[in-house]
Amino acid sequence: MEDYWIRRFEDRDYEEAREVLISGLNEHSSTLFRCALQQPGIQLALLSVFLVLALAVLAVNRTAYQFVSICWTEVALKDDLLDIKKSYMETSDSFFWVADCNGKVVGTIAALPFKEMVGALELKCIQGNNNNIYLYTVIDFAQANGFQSTVLCTSVIQHEGKKLYERLGFRKIKEYFWPSLLGKALGLVKFCYNELPGT
Repeated sequence: MEDYWIRRFEDRDYEEAREVLISGLNEHSSTLFRCALQQPGIQLALLSVFLVLALAVLAVNRTAYQFVSICWTEVALKDDLLDIKKSYMETSDSFFWVADCNGKVVGTIAALPFKEMVGALELKCIQGNNNNIYLYTVIDFAQANGFQSTVLCTSVIQHEGKKLYERLGFRKIKEYFWPSLLGKALGLVKFCYNELPGT
């Protein structure tokens, strides 16, 4: 055992004395941390920080959702839906229908000639319930107006539409990214389905 003796502090001891004190304090830091975590005030502060961060993430998420929704709506309404009458009602090979329930519009259906396939009618938009009725309205219109086939396009996020088209016998003929900057940024894939009328 080494001999220790206690002496008076001198200026030359300053650095070494501080290192010994720091080392001793660090020995107890994990115990101090555990003790601090058991204090109700500290627990409340940590919970508050967590909740504030969670609320901030939710607020950013909500803002991003609203931004994407507004941009998506603007993209969807800027072309043919900007002037429905001109785009759909002024020619005999296109049409726009509304589903009316007790005097209130509850759905829409639109069809135009498909630019990428001669003799095909494209279902441009379908909104509302009873999609089967809407779909058959377009198929009947295609047959009555001499179209050879009906093309239905939907996006990767519209799972019900894809299932409906496949269940009714339509086959996928094309797959590509939605033709807008927002669509490409979000990775939205557009699917086109085709069926010959009467099959």
